[in-house]
Formats: sequence, C-alpha cells, structure tokens
Amino acid sequence: MIFKKIFNSFFYNEKYCYFCKENISQKNYICKDCTDKLKIYQNQNLNDYDENSYKKDILFYYSGIIKEKIREFKFKDGLYLQKPFGRLIFEFLDKNLLEEIDFISYVPSTSKKLRKRGYNQSKLLAKEVCKYSSKKLFEGIYKTKDTQDQHFLSLEKRSINLKNSFLVKEDLKGKKILLIDDIHTSGATVDECYKALISQNCEFVWIVCVCGVI
Repeated sequence: MIFKKIFNSFFYNEKYCYFCKENISQKNYICKDCTDKLKIYQNQNLNDYDENSYKKDILFYYSGIIKEKIREFKFKDGLYLQKPFGRLIFEFLDKNLLEEIDFISYVPSTSKKLRKRGYNQSKLLAKEVCKYSSKKLFEGIYKTKDTQDQHFLSLEKRSINLKNSFLVKEDLKGKKILLIDDIHTSGATVDECYKALISQNCEFVWIVCVCGVI
C-alpha cells in the first residue's frame, strides 16, 4: 500500500505520457493518442449570472480516459497528474482574458477533509496555472461548513447542501479572479464560491473546471 502511494505520487519517467505511461509525450505531458481521446465540452449554457462579473468555462466531458485520471488524481493519491491537468488548463485559457486577471484561486476544502485526503486537488491545479501564467495564488476563500460529499446527493440537494458554506474575509474591490476546480456537476460549489467573492466586492470571477458531468 505504501509503495503504491509513492508510485502514484511521483511518475517514474517524464518522457512518457502521464495518462497511458506507454507512448512518448508530445505536448502537455500527454501523448497524441490520449489527447485525441479527450472530448471537448460543447455546452455553452453556463453563464448564470451577470456577464460583467461572471464567466464559466468547462474544458472536457467527464468521460473516458479523463474521468479515469481525474478519479485517480482526486481519490487515489495520483499527485503526479497535477502536471498534465495544470498544463491542459493553461493551454485552453483565453490568454487575453488571463492578462486581466489579478489572482488565481481554487475551491477550498475544510480542515477535516484536508486531513483525510492529505491535499486539495483544486489548489494543486491552481498552483500549476500560477506557475505558467506568473499570476499570484489567492488563498482567501474558506469553507466554513463540513458539508456532505456532493457526489452522494441529487442535483436538487447540492445547492442546499452548500448554501452559505464559503467565506471571503478580504476586500477584493476592483479585483478579477480566476477560480479553478476539477469537476463541474451541478455548478453549486463554484457558484457558492462566486457569491462569496462578489460579497467582498470582487469585480469579476472567471470559473474554469477541467471537466463537466453534464
């Protein structure tokens, strides 16, 4: 078990694809065969709030190889996967909009969840994007409630479960933030983070998720 965790945390050969671990990596730590399996997210009905203060992008459908790798990253100590996922996010970002961003942030975890898992996968992704973009990491979003795990709940109950569970203490007047998360299902989690940021006068929140379920 210990050996498996170590193996999953540090990929053994960076010249090879981080997904299949067989082919030579061509770009973004992923080989062409695995890249071709990624299904670009096509649903454009994502912006539920004022477009002057809110934008949401989802990169891929939560299916196939990316579903497998997201689950490994999130639940099976696959920390080495922060590299390909972080690079994929950066490559797909609108670079003109990115220039306007002041900070990059992430969906936070409670201390209890962080102790249990040992890391926050969304924070790891945000740090990777910071590295490529030279933007600063914003760590001022806090989760104040130990809510039920979202994947155990119906879509209807997810918003109720997370209502008022995030807090931002810092005044963000005039600031624009890129908020990163791994999986988008109902959107309840990132939308509650958006509300917390806007409550502290954040001017614009750009939400980017690696993949979407619907």
